[in-house]
Amino acid sequence: MKHLINKGLLLVSAFVMIYAHNTATDTRIIIALLLSLIAGAVYPALAGISAVNRATTKGAENHSRIYPYICEALVCAYLVSAFWLHPVYMFVSIVSYDMYRYRQRLSPVILVLLSIYMCVNYPLMSVLPQICLIAFSFAMSVYCCRINLLRAELLAMRDNTAEHDMLVAQNTRQLLENQDNMVLTATLSERNRIAREIHDNVGHMLTRSILQTGAIKVINKDERLEKPLAQLQSTLDTAMDSMRKSVHDLHDESIDLRTALDDVINNVSDMDIYMDYDMSDKLPREIKYSFINIVKEAINNTLKHSNGDHMDIRVREHPAFYQLYITDNGQNIRSDPSPAQGSASGGMGLNGIQERVNKLGGTMKISTDDGFSILINIMKRDFTD
Repeated sequence: MKHLINKGLLLVSAFVMIYAHNTATDTRIIIALLLSLIAGAVYPALAGISAVNRATTKGAENHSRIYPYICEALVCAYLVSAFWLHPVYMFVSIVSYDMYRYRQRLSPVILVLLSIYMCVNYPLMSVLPQICLIAFSFAMSVYCCRINLLRAELLAMRDNTAEHDMLVAQNTRQLLENQDNMVLTATLSERNRIAREIHDNVGHMLTRSILQTGAIKVINKDERLEKPLAQLQSTLDTAMDSMRKSVHDLHDESIDLRTALDDVINNVSDMDIYMDYDMSDKLPREIKYSFINIVKEAINNTLKHSNGDHMDIRVREHPAFYQLYITDNGQNIRSDPSPAQGSASGGMGLNGIQERVNKLGGTMKISTDDGFSILINIMKRDFTD
């Protein structure tokens, strides 16, 4: 559309020059105009046909190479006709506009020869406006092609940036998953070690004590010792059942969120932290580990980037969703938009928290009105999908 408008401007300029020279509109000018319009449409039309053939027909490369030669042959024939039909030269600017766009080689040479011929055979002042218009059409074509090239480079840069952002987001998600896996692996390893020690040491000793108590009861002849021995064996059986249950419960789903959060809070000595906890015992593993890591990241961000000395953490379970609210009393907080609002200006810590929330299908809202606060809501669903 842009090139069509430019050619329309060149056509109007040609008519203005015809009017300025008081040239009568006769059959020759009409024929010259029609030839010029046809010649100006040759390259765009055949270029479009060539592009369609390349896109729809396999092995059409050989045929598409013929189209430029056909186009240039037709344009050269049009320019040669101007040697006999002189009014054609008044509209040559419409055709010269495409010479640079489509990298023609022979037609510019013929155009130069035609201009020299017109200068020799006609007064210079009558030919000079057409020469200036031809030069202007070349300059306009170069400018438009340069703009198109810059636009293509800008689009390519935008696509590369979008691809880079996607790779960064993918790598960030992978890092978060690796971090969760490392925490999970370390937790499972420690729990397995504790379970083995309880089973191998305490369990064996309790089993031996139970057997010894049973043997003593069998050989005991003193009625006064029957009741104490029975109580002792009952106590040992109860201890064995409790030990077996504890060993059985040492698996990854049994991690206690409140205990883990208390451990995190107790390890912080530079800030006063208050936690309000109201959650059920059975929580999805993803919720547990995500909340633990989010609280760690929030505390770390406050210690590094805020002057706050107090933090409130509220962990609550509602009928339809889980909620985590973290706020501190920091005052030197930047007013940059949060990543939850679509900004890329958030730090890596906030971006990491946002990634975790997105992974769980939740929402995060950040506020800096009174200190710094994060409100996270995660709907209840089956996290095993």
